[in-house]
Amino acid sequence: MAFEDEQLTEEEAARRHRWRRVRTSATLLVLIGVVIGAAWYSWANVVGDEEPSAAASTGQPCAPGQPTAAPAPAEVQVNVYNATDRSGLASAIARQVRDRGFVVVDVDNDPLDRAIEGTAEVRSRAVDQAAAELVATLVPGAVYVPDERTEATIDLVLGNAFEALADPAAPPATPSAELPPCEAAS
Repeated sequence: MAFEDEQLTEEEAARRHRWRRVRTSATLLVLIGVVIGAAWYSWANVVGDEEPSAAASTGQPCAPGQPTAAPAPAEVQVNVYNATDRSGLASAIARQVRDRGFVVVDVDNDPLDRAIEGTAEVRSRAVDQAAAELVATLVPGAVYVPDERTEATIDLVLGNAFEALADPAAPPATPSAELPPCEAAS
């Protein structure tokens, strides 16, 4: 270490200057390595190794099929939401849903405040897809929209084209042709 009154020879000054450049370069390379490592780690955690293979894993609407391993209606908790301008629609339909054996938890306007032009959206977490597809059979033309919720409730969100619940004696509606089929939750 040089003191203020100590004089450096040209050779020592050049050697110290060279060492400073090497040290700066090494520090910069280590920093770049840390940034690249952090970027790789983040990318691996966000994207992962699995590629989405169907609408159910991407959160996009899909056409529900017939529930294969659906629980009994008494085991399904349903929120009935109104996404239309028709006053009292959710309340009237919630009574009918309750009469069909489902447990109605909440009746309100759509908390996401989305415009739904179709008959209905059925929203749930992906692991509850079978129960959601059971609820979707209540409304002809309903689409299933998986989401990231944590609770095991199913949202039945009534849209502008909604007219009435499906006749319980009628055969179940066929899936909507313009939407991809939902994949079974794994």
